[in-house]
Amino acid sequence: MSDSDRRSPNIRDRGRAKYFHGRKGILADFKERLEFARDDPQEGTTFLIQAAPGAGKSALLYKCAELAEGQGWETLRINTKALWDTDAMCQILEGGWKHLLDEIAVNAGFDKWIQIQGAAKFKLPGHSPQSIIERGKDPLLLLLDEAQTLGTGMASTDVRYETVKVFLDSLHNGGMGRPVMLAVAGLSSTADAFEGMDVSRFKGNCYVELGPLKEEAERKVLDDWLKKEGRAKGDPTPWIDAIARETHGWPQHVAAYAQSATLQMRTDKRVMTPQGLQAVLEVGRRQRTKFYEIRAKGLDEEHRTAIASAFASARKDQTQTRKAIMESLVKAVGRQEADTAFKRALKKGVLDHRDGRYAIPIPSMFDWLINNYFIKQDLSHPPD
Repeated sequence: MSDSDRRSPNIRDRGRAKYFHGRKGILADFKERLEFARDDPQEGTTFLIQAAPGAGKSALLYKCAELAEGQGWETLRINTKALWDTDAMCQILEGGWKHLLDEIAVNAGFDKWIQIQGAAKFKLPGHSPQSIIERGKDPLLLLLDEAQTLGTGMASTDVRYETVKVFLDSLHNGGMGRPVMLAVAGLSSTADAFEGMDVSRFKGNCYVELGPLKEEAERKVLDDWLKKEGRAKGDPTPWIDAIARETHGWPQHVAAYAQSATLQMRTDKRVMTPQGLQAVLEVGRRQRTKFYEIRAKGLDEEHRTAIASAFASARKDQTQTRKAIMESLVKAVGRQEADTAFKRALKKGVLDHRDGRYAIPIPSMFDWLINNYFIKQDLSHPPD
């Protein structure tokens, strides 16, 4: 293993942020919703955060949980299965469901209690995830990450489909008998997934399209990493300037470059040298490329080339119409495959849905696609 490989941080595009700055307006809106919901136990709220991969959705979800817990809310991290599967909800609740066994022992007899207690999965006759939640009294925040998978593989004729719809409607519109909120995070198709479950009208400031960090917040995150984690000797400003020029405020890249920087400083006894900075930037670029390769996995070269071609004449911050992207894909692979590729690009975060149009969400991802896959046509010799 080379020294550069040893300095390469693990790629993580979700999870708690070690150093969190920014998103103040979003967190203020979320805190306000907590207060509204607590004042009115019948007040339902779905707080939706969606963005491209690496934008810091999961980290923001963790901060929402901290805010709620600070105000006395119980928080529970669930998955999409727990919305319809009683067993899954019970296992997530851990010991919180056990009082139901006592009721079963009284109502159905001790033999039934023994049967359920010893089962590999906990079957609770007559109960659903919603009924379990409704039994509580304290304010409850449900946290659902990777929410773009909601309803995947579930037909509208499936009995579970109706269970999920009813549950989401109660969470969204109220009527759970106590303050309950649902905070969700997912890719830019998340709102579409919820609309497929008849949840489409969100209360004011409860629909968040998450973008990059503002410059001030990005620099604070880098400063924390370099000073607190790397214990840097001297002024870290030159390193912060250089890293920020490559990360464009994208939290996943900020964290990856910053982790590489702290590892480099350990090698250099906390001294920030020009050679050390160059090594950090090289490792960061490799990690960034690996991140994009992972995101684009499942898209063949002709798909990537077609998408790159659709954006070749655009700036990094410009959006493109679905029609233009599809025309490029259809020309390359045909109608049916083009539709599948478009959906996959959206699902994987190579494309991001923005107000009816689409973007390659990260500036450096834009560069990676264009530089590696756009075939510049030679127009000096027009075809016959």
